[in-house]
Amino acid sequence: MLATALRLALALTQAVAPEAAPADPPADAPSDGYGLEQARADVEVMLVDRGKAYIDARGRLEDHGELAAQAVVERLDAVPAPGPAERNRLLNLLAGLQRPEHVALFGEQLRVAMRQDRPTELWLELLRKQGAAAMPVLVGLVGDKELSNADRGDLLDLLVDVTPRERLDELSPMIGRGASELQDRLRRALIRRAHADTRDDAAIAAGIEADLDADLARSAEGDRDSGDRAARLLVVRAACCAAGDAFGARLESLARSADAPFSVRVAAIDGLRRLERGASVLAEVARANASAAKAGDQASEVLLSLALEAMPADQAAPLASEFALIDASAPRLASLGYALMGPASEPGAPWLSTSQAHPWPEVRKAALDQVARTQGGEAACTKDTVRALTAIAGPDSEGGDEDARVGRSAVTALGRCDQPAAYSALRDILQDTGVALSHRAEAGRQLVLHDPEGPALVAAALVDSRFSNLARELAAALGQSPVASPEVREALCRTADGSPMVASTAHDSFVALFPGERCE
Repeated sequence: MLATALRLALALTQAVAPEAAPADPPADAPSDGYGLEQARADVEVMLVDRGKAYIDARGRLEDHGELAAQAVVERLDAVPAPGPAERNRLLNLLAGLQRPEHVALFGEQLRVAMRQDRPTELWLELLRKQGAAAMPVLVGLVGDKELSNADRGDLLDLLVDVTPRERLDELSPMIGRGASELQDRLRRALIRRAHADTRDDAAIAAGIEADLDADLARSAEGDRDSGDRAARLLVVRAACCAAGDAFGARLESLARSADAPFSVRVAAIDGLRRLERGASVLAEVARANASAAKAGDQASEVLLSLALEAMPADQAAPLASEFALIDASAPRLASLGYALMGPASEPGAPWLSTSQAHPWPEVRKAALDQVARTQGGEAACTKDTVRALTAIAGPDSEGGDEDARVGRSAVTALGRCDQPAAYSALRDILQDTGVALSHRAEAGRQLVLHDPEGPALVAAALVDSRFSNLARELAAALGQSPVASPEVREALCRTADGSPMVASTAHDSFVALFPGERCE
């Protein structure tokens, strides 16, 4: 099939070629006496020889491209057909000839291989060897919707790789268009190319900014689609390439501009977050949107929350307090308010009494997560805090939170309370069969991580049949133990020799704690 296609391409090329003037013979005419018979002989040498004869034969074939192509086509079509290794040699020779008609055929064969789920590595490599000449074929294949997105993503990777630096701007029109999966592949490929060479970085950035200028201009005239694409261009530009003061200033200007499309402002704020700059502008955006956000305007809510999240925490926290975000009805704002607050035991900051009354579980969880982040050491939990966390993590029937995520966060927070009362509460949770399994498993993990006696206690539970429904989780928790004690070793070895459902996890934990050792 391949040989037939190659033969047809050669015939078509010769059929449409303009008639040469008598005084000017074709470039490939055998004026040196080299003819088709010699080309056929050299092809055979290439297939069987590995030394100097191979090098000489290949050199002659490359010097007489048209004759070489004809001889290769004949050999591919011969009976018996060449084996896989011989076929690869012939195809690599065709790739080395770099004749335009072969590029299209390589592309078609690649398409067929992808459609029929056959190996594609050879065809991808042959196209890679063509360099810029393969670009039109690759662009066509990327746009072929009959191919899977995974295959089209591989083609995008190759297209970015073979595009010469001076033509990298030609890739910019592809950004922000097409399936999101392909956009992700294109973004990663551009980032990889930009990071490999500063000159490529500059070329890619210039191409994106030229498209960005055009889309922002069209957006200003009312073209909504151009505004959305400009936002996607901003995201890629901030992620892929070095950002100088000019681009940073542009992001700041777009972020604060009330006239810019919403999607563009969101992308600009994200760019400032990525570049870790523009804190004063972000504060300006937050102030400008705080009132409307708390009043229920969704666009302002998004801009406010993104601006605060993009700022350094020590600069965002005072603003969150100033705006009283913990009182917001919107769960996103209230969660952010609690995340930016100080320790729960800090005087004047009654987190648990206010946060756990909020109707949205994500808000209650955000407050507990912050308790976990800020406790330990000098910020040990108060007795009231331990008591409240224990109640939240307890059984639903006894007042525990109905949302499993909130209950687990309370258990995690208990683990960070550096005091015996908290460790005692965790042991009770681990042993209480009325508590959700996920909470009990988390209690075991926290005991291993923070309670000095926790690893031994959890090791004993692991080999206790009363905890068989937690065995996998307890075995995994012991893999994080800060101490590799004999009790832990014995428990993991016994478990690794037991139920296949848990043995693999126990073995992994044993290897992590006792590298190079084996159970006796």
